[in-house]
Order: sequence, then C-alpha cells, then structure tokens
Amino acid sequence: MKTLDVSQATAAAQAGGVLNAILRADGGQFFIELETRTAGTAVLVTSNNRRPRAFRNPIKALEVIRALGLQNGRFSLEAWRPDEAQADRQSRPDRAEAMKQTHSNAAAYEKWFREQVEESLNDPRPNVPHARVQREMADKKAALRKRLAGGDEAES
Repeated sequence: MKTLDVSQATAAAQAGGVLNAILRADGGQFFIELETRTAGTAVLVTSNNRRPRAFRNPIKALEVIRALGLQNGRFSLEAWRPDEAQADRQSRPDRAEAMKQTHSNAAAYEKWFREQVEESLNDPRPNVPHARVQREMADKKAALRKRLAGGDEAES
C-alpha cells in the first residue's frame, strides 16, 4: 500500500491527485486513508518513521483532512472500539522524568529569584532616585559634548 506524509499529501491534494479522504477507525485510534487518482489508496504516515499516523481524537483527524484541502470523504467505524483507547496509549516514562526535572528546576529558580529580591529590598545602601541619576547623566553628557566641541576648535 502506498504511503504519504502530510507534505506529500498536501501537494497531491493541491495538484488534484486526491479524490477523497477516508477516516478509518481501528481499535481506539483513527487513521486517514486517501483515494488517489493513480495509485489507489494511500495511508497518511508520520514524516519520521513512516508509520501510519494515528489519531485518538477523530476531530483532530478531520482537522488534518481539512488542512490538506480536502472537502469530501467517507468514514468507517466498524473496527472502532473506544474502550481500547486507553490500552493503545503509550507510556512515556522518559517524558514524566523530564517534566519532573523541569518542575524542579523552575522551583529552584523561583527560590533563587525570591532570595535575590528579598536581598535587594533589605540592602542597607541608599537608593538614588531615578530623576537624580538622569540629571547626573545629562550633566556628564553636556560636559563631554562641551569638551569635544572645544577640542575640535583647538585643532582648527
């Protein structure tokens, strides 16, 4: 059976090579098949490992069909067994561990940040008002401009 990933299916649909989409259920998952003009039926696959692209939610599958630019199709629910949806779900212990690490890092950063803010608030050194700092910088700029303007006249 022929396979197409999303980019290939989009190109084929835009070129008029796809007649219809078929939303087919198998267990607790849904798969998209495409009726093509020349190659018969093609299965929509993932780009990386070329396995059939499975959807747990038929609405997501319909959104992909619409994104391909297809307006017509059929569906087949004879092999649909919604009670198998949880059994088909893959366990991802690696992602769980990564999320735990992310949360741990975020908590450590928040603790550090709060300590920095508290330290800043408790700093005994005097705070200089912003307006005063701006005035001092304006005076320094003016003195520098005056010195540079005077230096240009000395060279002439």
